[in-house]
Amino acid sequence: MRIIHVYDGHERVFPGEGSVPTVVYYIAKYTAKKGYDVTVLERKWVGTDYEEGIDGIKFVRFDLNICSNVSNKEVVYDLVRKPSGVLRFVLDRIVFALKANKYLKQNDFDVVHVHLPFAANVLININKKLRDKVVYTAHIGQEELRIPQVVKVKSAGAPIPFKIYSPDLYLFKRVSKITVMHDNLASKLFEYGFEKSKIHVIPHGIDLTEFDTIDTTKLSEVREKYIDKSKINVLFATTLTPHKGVIPLIKAANILINEYNLDVKFILSGRTDINPKFVEEVKQFIKSNDLDGNVTITGFLSYDELKALYLLSDIFVYPLLGYGGVAMCILEAMAARLPIIATNIGGLSMQVRDGWNGFLVEPRNEKQLADKIKYLVENDEIRKEMGGNSRKIVEKEFSWENIADKYVEVYKEVLSR
Repeated sequence: MRIIHVYDGHERVFPGEGSVPTVVYYIAKYTAKKGYDVTVLERKWVGTDYEEGIDGIKFVRFDLNICSNVSNKEVVYDLVRKPSGVLRFVLDRIVFALKANKYLKQNDFDVVHVHLPFAANVLININKKLRDKVVYTAHIGQEELRIPQVVKVKSAGAPIPFKIYSPDLYLFKRVSKITVMHDNLASKLFEYGFEKSKIHVIPHGIDLTEFDTIDTTKLSEVREKYIDKSKINVLFATTLTPHKGVIPLIKAANILINEYNLDVKFILSGRTDINPKFVEEVKQFIKSNDLDGNVTITGFLSYDELKALYLLSDIFVYPLLGYGGVAMCILEAMAARLPIIATNIGGLSMQVRDGWNGFLVEPRNEKQLADKIKYLVENDEIRKEMGGNSRKIVEKEFSWENIADKYVEVYKEVLSR
């Protein structure tokens, strides 16, 4: 079986370059390990070859020269804020689809696995014969914004264009198979009218070996720079945007430090350039409440630095505010044996078993969040036991070996049509 992954994002398909490209890489890697012929099609990045083999995957890249060819340099959210950026974005995806289509016509693949809806929508319209081969993995975070017609959340505040036309929903209706990250979204799609045979629930996985061997020098560097060995270190590691629950988190920190008088260290790690104005508001809150000595914002870290930070921290928090799937940051924290405190929404309950490997709290409830952090800070044995349970869950349910088997079954269904 020949499988090709088509990825038109602004990040290189490689671990640590972002949640979705990391997932694409590991699906490709572990299906290739099972003996399948796997190719990844992406844009040509500075410092990479047009073709190369990595971990059994064949990478094919082509020049676009419309958006940046430096991985992670250009943020889509910023790009589409201006008419000129929207024009570049649309043109980029059209050209990507045209070049991808040319390659697909020259090379015969059994399965075309797409991970973003934009170039894929162009691709399935300029080459309708592909539709029966296409698998779409919906890496959807804010479901209420991306597919408001399906989720039907009245207060979602979805942009008007998305209420009229959802690129994801358009693609859902025209491909062979859809994979989603959690049962809640699958149920919504069934209610909307999709056949159960078309939808498969496959969560993201985690490469456990990444957290079993790590450079001791890197550990020492990260410990010296970010960790306070005299305190319990609470980690938040994802983009610093409102949707991720940063405000409830820093309000919880304020309760713990200024009301409960607990000397706890909070580390907020992740990109700060997606919404700089919001990050400034966060920094102002930290300053005005005298939290500077207890809250550190690291900005974007390399994957090696981030892995070290997971391994050196004591508690992981992810107070997401809206719909979301299985979170890569939680899987990484679980692989590093951390107890998890997350909001009880989307697919997060697939990862956090309340009372066993952490706690689920209600969105925007900073008091509840603070109380759960306090409980883990004050109970060392329970904190360590829950961290061990986190590792057991990922070993049993979220290893890439097991996840790749699920994708292979989907691919076989495509072939049998």
